[in-house]
Amino acid sequence: MVEETDLEKLEFLKLRFPRLIPLELIENVKGRTFTPEQFYSYQEAQVKYENPGNLLYALINSDKSKIHGYLWAELSQLDGSMFVNTFSIDKDYWFKGKAIPKVITFLEFLKHKHKCERIFWITTNEKFFLKHGFKRSKNVLMEYQV
Repeated sequence: MVEETDLEKLEFLKLRFPRLIPLELIENVKGRTFTPEQFYSYQEAQVKYENPGNLLYALINSDKSKIHGYLWAELSQLDGSMFVNTFSIDKDYWFKGKAIPKVITFLEFLKHKHKCERIFWITTNEKFFLKHGFKRSKNVLMEYQV
């Protein structure tokens, strides 16, 4: 049985081998528009070409023996923004959203490390993120379907 204190022990580690991310963590992402294989292939290309704007981190236990989640974000070199594409964590570690403050702390670290102006996180759960300190952006996400 996983306890909340186990969540505190997890740490983010830059990931060079995307296929180490368990398939179910990718499949659990709501609203995902890519297959796990597409994700793995894309991430492997980013590693191969050493794209500094691609940020892929695993959320691992202290002995580095198991991946319990991952964070994928990208940097825009043109305007200093960071875009969170995906965050996924084992359901056992979610604890009704208590994993989000851990991610926010890590995003703040990345923001300072990469000198980002702002962080964008696209979500379908606005109320949840407002509770955690996010604000509505002046930018609006628009979608055009043919």
